[in-house]
Formats: sequence, C-alpha cells, structure tokens
Amino acid sequence: MQTRRQRTSTKVWLLAGIISIAIVIAILSMPEILEPLAKYIVRSMGPYWLLAVLIVGVIHGLKPDEHTWPITVSYGLMQRSIKGVIAAVSVFAGALTLVWTLMSALVGELMGLLNTSILDPYVDIIVGLTMIGVAAYLVFGKHRDHHGVRTADYKLIWIHGLAAAFGGDFFIVLILTIAIVPMITTGLSFLVGFMFGFGSWVAQTIIVLAIYKGIVKSVGDWSVVADAGRIALGMLGLFMIGLGIYSFFIPSD
Repeated sequence: MQTRRQRTSTKVWLLAGIISIAIVIAILSMPEILEPLAKYIVRSMGPYWLLAVLIVGVIHGLKPDEHTWPITVSYGLMQRSIKGVIAAVSVFAGALTLVWTLMSALVGELMGLLNTSILDPYVDIIVGLTMIGVAAYLVFGKHRDHHGVRTADYKLIWIHGLAAAFGGDFFIVLILTIAIVPMITTGLSFLVGFMFGFGSWVAQTIIVLAIYKGIVKSVGDWSVVADAGRIALGMLGLFMIGLGIYSFFIPSD
C-alpha cells in the first residue's frame, strides 16, 4: 500500500509528464506560419507599422515555441500567487525583449547582413542545457524555499530568457526590421524588437495565467503543481537538446 509521500510523488510525475507531452505536441504540431503572416500584416498596415509589429508579437506569444508560453508556463506553475506568475513571465519575456530590441537597432544600421538561421540547432541545445540546469538547481540547490516548496529563481529565468531570445522565431524580428527600416529613420528601428517583445509578453501572460489557474484549481495542492513545473522544465530541456541534435542531421530547409 502506498504511503502519502509516494502518492504525492506519483501525482507530481504524472502531472509533469502530462504537461511535458502536451507542450511537446503543441510545439511539434505548430506549422511555420509566422513569417508569411508577419510579412502580410506589415505590408497591409503600411504606415501603421508600429501597431502591425505589436500584432505580430501577440501572435508570436500565442504560438507554441521554445521561448513562448510552453516554457513560461513551467515557471508560472512554480509560483505561489498570480503576482508571482506575472513576475516570472515578465522576467523571461523581458530578457527576450531586451535582446530583440538591441538586435533590431543593430540590424537597422546593418540592413540585414546577418544570417542567424544556421545557429538554430546550437541555440536549441544551449536553451535545453539552460532549462535542465535551472531545473536541477531548483530540485537540488540550496536556496530559499517558499513554505518548503522551491520556487523559480528570477535570475535564472532571466539568463534562460537571454539564451532563448536567439532561437525559434528570432529571425522574424530581423525580417520585420529589414522590411520596415526603409519607411522610418534608423533611429526608430529599436521599436521593432521592443513592440514585438511587448506583444509576445502580453499574449504569454494571458495564456500562462489561464493555464495556472486551471491546473491549480483542478489539482488543489499547489506544492504538487510547483514540483511538477520543475520536473516538466527538465523534461522539456531534454526535448530541446534532442531537437537541436536532430536539426544537425535533418535541416529544416
């Protein structure tokens, strides 16, 4: 007969497995639609390019990716309150936005001479290692707990966000910048990356809050949810490493 601790452990691993499988399926089943859609939106809205980039950013935040809600939801589940969920998503998305803002400013000057697509497999592996490292720290590291439950370290979330900023749809920021710069002064090109990141943050916050409330309400025990969030983060890290290695042998082009 299982003890209470064994039953709790089983619940944690089962929930973590369900979360991980659902996220993996979401990432793998989502077609690459953002690039043509982004180009269409920017062309259609013309002088309203700032709003166009914001809309593209929101779509990006809704789209399952290795640096959108499938990752931030893992950090969100580790939080004890809605305020903590918003903070976790904001730290991660803030790191993404910082990188994208700086890169769009740079590309505005260089006019798109950079090609980052060859970096995708490396980025996937680096992001996966970062996720596993964060998960291991949260499970085994010596740091302050919240009522006996280890929660996400915002410094590590920030580092993860900086690494993740160069993966997935990062090239969309470059494409949008190259398309928009001829219509504006180069000094405003930083707004492309900023508005893209801001829109992504808005969408991610809404989705992660909805998932957080639904899971916590259905499970009832936040400590189980927090533990599952940490384990799911490690599982997804392994998946990202595998995806990066797979990309070496079977390029997407």
